[in-house]
Amino acid sequence: MKSTKLCLIFILLLNVAFAEKLEFISSDGLEYNREFVPELLVTEYLKEQGKYIQKGEVTKRWASYGKCQEVWKTDKFTIVCGTFGVWKYDNENTRTIYFEPKKRPLEIHSCQPLDDGGMLIGVNKVLLELNPKGKIRRMIKIPFLKYENRLQMKTVRKLKDGGYIISACGQNKVYILNKQGMLTRTIKLNKLDLPAKVNRIHGVELLDNGNVLVGTGYGASLIEIDKNDKVVWSLQSIDLPVLGLKYVGGFVIRDNGNIVVSAYNSTFPMFEVSRDKKLVWKLRRNKDTGIDLPTNVSLVASK
Repeated sequence: MKSTKLCLIFILLLNVAFAEKLEFISSDGLEYNREFVPELLVTEYLKEQGKYIQKGEVTKRWASYGKCQEVWKTDKFTIVCGTFGVWKYDNENTRTIYFEPKKRPLEIHSCQPLDDGGMLIGVNKVLLELNPKGKIRRMIKIPFLKYENRLQMKTVRKLKDGGYIISACGQNKVYILNKQGMLTRTIKLNKLDLPAKVNRIHGVELLDNGNVLVGTGYGASLIEIDKNDKVVWSLQSIDLPVLGLKYVGGFVIRDNGNIVVSAYNSTFPMFEVSRDKKLVWKLRRNKDTGIDLPTNVSLVASK
């Protein structure tokens, strides 16, 4: 807790002091116009921070309660999901605790704000749906997840049909549940014919076409899997060697179909790529005041 308080003080000082311009590089090696970079919320897991990118600059930073897992923004709040709890920051940057597990060592792995003001939370072997006041209104047990604490899962999302999708990190499996919370599909990535080995999968999204897009963690790739468990699209390190991919974590899909990826300890920590594997921009690492080791990303607004 002491380290979290020190981190919070440091972040407040940074926010007051300046916005940090980031260096975005286009595919031709020239400077990319920062005006075309979407507004992004970036997760720095190890630094226990969430960061707000506006017009290519880090304009705000927020401390997390424990290691930072995800950051979201609504009209009224910035939601920062840490391993020990979820904090909400209002527009004046006043922080309140929204949710904190009562039992230890429960660890929060992922969160997603819901349309009604509630939230989906993934904790050890359990999905929780919370009401707008942070009270549990639904609990779904997930006994098939291995008890690996931080490697249990990395991403949980509620689907349009009311079901859920989970990336089981250590098991390298994707689980899909129906709206009753019953398991309907398991994708065992280690059993599939993949272009590259997966290792500690991270981001996952159910696409509108019914396929599943997965960030394969230390497998350093994105793969799209159809309903028959066939890989129909992938992005690997050999496709864009200039990125020096070592990890593919959370990602977000823009309205134009491009994918913004958090690449953690890769040579370039973030990048945007089109579906035909053309690089739009890559971000140069700034360990001190910019983006260093991002594990997740979300969109604030599409452009």
